[in-house]
Amino acid sequence: MKRVSGEKGQAAVEYLLTTMLLVTFFVGLYGFLHPAVRKMFITGGTKILMTYD
Repeated sequence: MKRVSGEKGQAAVEYLLTTMLLVTFFVGLYGFLHPAVRKMFITGGTKILMTYD
């Protein structure tokens, strides 16, 4: 039962893979949604500024 270092290594690899998966997911999501969010932000800002005219 001396496999403690192997289990720690497996946990480290699992954490790294999970981190890489989540980063890839969020970067892809950002790239997919960025144009829509930008358009909504510009539209909202224009409406807010038009109310002060």
